[in-house]
Amino acid sequence: MLNTGRVTVFNLLAPIFLVIGLGAVLQKGGMLTRELVAGMTKLLYWVGLPAAVFYAMVSADLSDGGIGPLMMVLAGTTLFNAGLAWLLSPLFGVSNRSRGTYVQAAFRGNLSFVALPLLLTIPGIPLGKAMLAFAPMVILHNAVTVIFLAISQEGANRRFGWSTLVEIIRNPIIVSAVAGLGFGLAGAALPSAVDRTLGALAQMALPLALLCIGATLVSVPLKGNRQHAVLAAAQKILLAPVLGYLLGRWLGLDDASMLILLICLSCPTAAISYTMAKQMGGDEGLAASAVVFSAIGSMVSLSVVIALFAV
Repeated sequence: MLNTGRVTVFNLLAPIFLVIGLGAVLQKGGMLTRELVAGMTKLLYWVGLPAAVFYAMVSADLSDGGIGPLMMVLAGTTLFNAGLAWLLSPLFGVSNRSRGTYVQAAFRGNLSFVALPLLLTIPGIPLGKAMLAFAPMVILHNAVTVIFLAISQEGANRRFGWSTLVEIIRNPIIVSAVAGLGFGLAGAALPSAVDRTLGALAQMALPLALLCIGATLVSVPLKGNRQHAVLAAAQKILLAPVLGYLLGRWLGLDDASMLILLICLSCPTAAISYTMAKQMGGDEGLAASAVVFSAIGSMVSLSVVIALFAV
């Protein structure tokens, strides 16, 4: 296991969920209105999180090997879990219209707002390996989400695939990861002023992201078939980590790689799933409920992962 001294599961996870809880309280108290949260989310998407990812890539040791097996397990588990959700959903009574939404809820993790803060703050995680694994997974999650949502809707607009590809290519988090990778591999040093600026933005981004998650969770309506939402959430935060663990052990991943893998697989369903389902004519009630249920359950799944591999 990673040597993190006196670090405990509580000390690692408590700040994450306490700040999320603070965001929920502030939203309920009227300080974080929907308009304000929307503006903060936009700021994070275009400035804060890209700065954090770029800074982490530039600061990390990108020479660390072993990324191939880690990526194989991450991508393989994600695709298998998505395909399994597609096959199981009719057996659970999920309608054709809701099928793509169920799949999205069962596999799409909140990488940017939950996994990323953990990857950047847990001691002992090799940042280079973590960032090299993070960026491709953002692309994969977006692409697979669009595919399943589109094929579950009759008469889906064929032009949507191209527009989505453009959105993925210009995703600021992906662009910053690629730019940071190139800068890091080139061995160039950031000017002191730029380094401090990016560091400040990165420190701003992580707590702000957690506040937005908390505010979003209490503003998302719980409706639709809650049994389907619970099943999808369970597949996301329970089945996916178990599958990843088994495959990772079979391929001989070390504890550092296993921690990166299981954090990505154990984090809750992405809050943007609700927006995506709404925009593409999916089941927004199922999507919203799965986000909330998985967020609650992920406190347990992430605690187990960190207890096993980070303490």
